[in-house]
Amino acid sequence: MTNQVSDVLEAVQSFVSKGYDREYRVKEGRLVDLELGSTLDACAIQVDAALRLESGDDAEDASNIYAITDPTTQHKGLLIDAFDVFDEICHRDLAERLSEQRETMPAGDEDVPSKHGLRKVYKADFDSDPERYVLREGFPDFPACPFGGAFNILGFDTAEQTYVWLVTSIIRDPRLIRIPYQGEGVISDE
Repeated sequence: MTNQVSDVLEAVQSFVSKGYDREYRVKEGRLVDLELGSTLDACAIQVDAALRLESGDDAEDASNIYAITDPTTQHKGLLIDAFDVFDEICHRDLAERLSEQRETMPAGDEDVPSKHGLRKVYKADFDSDPERYVLREGFPDFPACPFGGAFNILGFDTAEQTYVWLVTSIIRDPRLIRIPYQGEGVISDE
């Protein structure tokens, strides 16, 4: 199933056509069915497919897609890790379960200047001016997510005042300033 895709959007469309129509998210380290609002048992879920798409030298940018069946409800859905951060934010048992049999493939987008409609910022660009870019969390003005859900985090270019796609290696860089949304009228990164 997974060896025929070359990007995240194509993979998501392929899984949706096979009945994976629920949206799962990680909240407070746990897997949640967004429609039901319920937490899934990490030890009981069935990970039907796990795909990691990497691009750039040393996997500078990577995204993961997990096709999951909840044996309790028989619902099938997708967990999309567009920024390759779930290994860090999930509880250990869930992270291990998700990555057990993850298949890694090249994304084929290393030379593409944009990702999901956003200008792609590479590590070399960030290294030349790390204070220019920040990671915004939970802002209501995020552009639409091509997967049908919503972005939780996005890069922001403070010089151009636009949202950008920060490659994974930047997201993991300790110099990247993270700015959580604090409500209307709060300007925290300009």
